[in-house]
Amino acid sequence: MADITHGTWIKDGKAVDAIYQGGIKVYGRNLITEDYDQIFNSESSNYNYRVLYTKLVPGVKYNFQTIANLTGSSDSLFTVAVYGNSFSIPASIINTIVANGEIVSWQFTAPENSKFILIYAGKQGATSGIEADFKQLKLETGDKTTFSIAPEDILN
Repeated sequence: MADITHGTWIKDGKAVDAIYQGGIKVYGRNLITEDYDQIFNSESSNYNYRVLYTKLVPGVKYNFQTIANLTGSSDSLFTVAVYGNSFSIPASIINTIVANGEIVSWQFTAPENSKFILIYAGKQGATSGIEADFKQLKLETGDKTTFSIAPEDILN
């Protein structure tokens, strides 16, 4: 029998990071450990963003998922970007995703020197006046999975 103890999934007395059924990964740890739901209030800045995770490992496959809605813009796109050690170096990956109120996902392999991933309230460089509502933010390692709340995301 599995149990959740202090934010860790425990099975047979051992902490595990993933659960497999029939060779398919059915549970992965959400690397976004807090603020699973985020609202970006409208700002005058064209670079309204939040850092989601700061420990990306180069060469590792990641799966990002969220439910996104934007208001204040006729454009329904938002940007997710992967950066290295600082913002002074251009993003190594930039992906623009449609915010349509449904689950959207993006799979990527972290390039060399990758360190962090962030999300913009709209398209990078054009976020002024946009309010963004991101629900169920999730970042897992591995192949694409169906969105589910990780066990440590559920209170006992």
